[in-house]
Amino acid sequence: MNATREEFGRLIRWGIIGAGNVAEFKSGPALMRAPGSTLVAVMRRDVEKARDFAMRHGVPRWYGDVEALLADPEVDAVYIASPHHLHLEHVTRAARAGKAILCEKPVGISAAESRAVADVCRSASVPLSVAYYRRYWPVVQELQRLLAEGAIGDVVQARVQLVDQYVPDPDRAWLTEPEQAGGGALANAGSHWIDLIRYLLGEVDEVTAVSAARFGGFKTEDAIGVQMRMATHALVSLNVTLSSPVAVNEFDIAGTRGRLCAGPLTEGRLVLHRGGHEPETFNCARSGPAHMELVTEVVRRLLAGDASPLPGEEAVAAWDVMEAAYRACSEGRHVRIPHERPARQG
Repeated sequence: MNATREEFGRLIRWGIIGAGNVAEFKSGPALMRAPGSTLVAVMRRDVEKARDFAMRHGVPRWYGDVEALLADPEVDAVYIASPHHLHLEHVTRAARAGKAILCEKPVGISAAESRAVADVCRSASVPLSVAYYRRYWPVVQELQRLLAEGAIGDVVQARVQLVDQYVPDPDRAWLTEPEQAGGGALANAGSHWIDLIRYLLGEVDEVTAVSAARFGGFKTEDAIGVQMRMATHALVSLNVTLSSPVAVNEFDIAGTRGRLCAGPLTEGRLVLHRGGHEPETFNCARSGPAHMELVTEVVRRLLAGDASPLPGEEAVAAWDVMEAAYRACSEGRHVRIPHERPARQG
């Protein structure tokens, strides 16, 4: 079944597979509040936790089984926030059930799995969007606008930094298991920043990287430094750690005519420096929870019958870069990235 504008009517009715931490604080509120969107069902393997989520948020139905949620005729679309290693299975089931899909990043635990996700949705003719929600934050949209209009000339180099702290949690212990998460600091939180680098600065041609897994006692890396040479020949440095309590999330981009400094991105602050001019400051507040802008755009496009704003190919491209970085870490060499993929949308 191909979900179309006529089938959706005027409202997208969502179900959540994996009603855990991310759904609680970031995506769930957006699915409930975005124009044309409502949340009608949630699923979690621990059905009592699913029931608790539903009761606290006024969601009509809850399930402890994926197939039960997918069989719910009131569910038009599903948001998949299960552990990374379950993404392919859950997307495949949802696609066969004819549901539109919004899948959490990084989509699977490898480029091959993310490619399989994109393929299964294409074969089933169901819309797939990837939850790289930071692209639609107002500060990122303003960054893209300024870069596109040449406000700082040609980009020469950029420094990108993410510092956060992973607090051990039995319900999220899978995040530090390589077989279930696909990686650590980079594959989890860092994948958002790989996506933003590609979105703002173009394709990555070559990668080198070093990582460490000693600060938090993780099986996966808790700190990684990635050096990238872009297709434009700009140089980009990305540093990610999950073992420090003082949060940092920022872009510092230098060009031939100026500099853009954005951070903290979570606060929407952006400063433009141009030679001979006073710095210009932009304050770009979000409209609500972290996923609000992306969910709003996904819903708008579903109702209009338009293409996904973040199709599965974007997840594949992010994984291509991450796998190259992990290979560079293990092999101690520069790794080139081929660019044989469909043109980007959105």
